[in-house]
Amino acid sequence: MNQHQKRQFYVVLALTIVALFGAGVAYWIAAGQHHRICSDGRNPVAQRDDGMGQVVYRCHNGQIVTGSILP
Repeated sequence: MNQHQKRQFYVVLALTIVALFGAGVAYWIAAGQHHRICSDGRNPVAQRDDGMGQVVYRCHNGQIVTGSILP
């Protein structure tokens, strides 16, 4: 493998990694737009981190929902 082929391989590898990362971010944003935590479909009134990687949400109807930080 000569120097030109190595450089071309690394450029293609880097572009593939960036494209996969971008696709993952786009999916995360698109999937998060339709995710509702509360059963009434509204956004939570308050949220707090319980210190163990979980977030506690309080809804308008008094419901308490515990979920992970990431969707």
